[in-house]
Amino acid sequence: MPNAILFDILNAIQTSIVARGLTGVGPANVVVQKVAGSRAGDLPAQEFPSIVIAPYGAEGVDPEAGTTSRDDVVYKVLVAILAADNGDQQANFNQYLTWRQSLRQLFHDQPLANFCFRVEVQPLDVVDRDAWHQRNVFASGFVLKCFSREARG
Repeated sequence: MPNAILFDILNAIQTSIVARGLTGVGPANVVVQKVAGSRAGDLPAQEFPSIVIAPYGAEGVDPEAGTTSRDDVVYKVLVAILAADNGDQQANFNQYLTWRQSLRQLFHDQPLANFCFRVEVQPLDVVDRDAWHQRNVFASGFVLKCFSREARG
């Protein structure tokens, strides 16, 4: 049984991020999840900093897009940078912003393996205020909109 396209997309994103070699983020801390978690206990390595990759909402299907035999499907994937700063407003801020910029540049307006002919980046808040104030976690992310052209039937 072949993998679902979204499953392959999630894993291709993980592989691309690991290959990017972000200083301070080990390969074990780049994780794919069903639902993005922002607590240390949600992470397999139970360690910060981490990058979490998870589906984000429903697929998009535009009846006007595609061809007469193929449909364009848009898969949305959350990429979130998570770190524990214990309320420190200065610690590692430049490093986190550098990671965010590097990942945005890695994916925006690029193809993704054989699964997506184009990826658009939809930035989310640079710093998630709720995560910061309620859980003392730095969380920053964006949504990758992965455009896939799929055969009908």
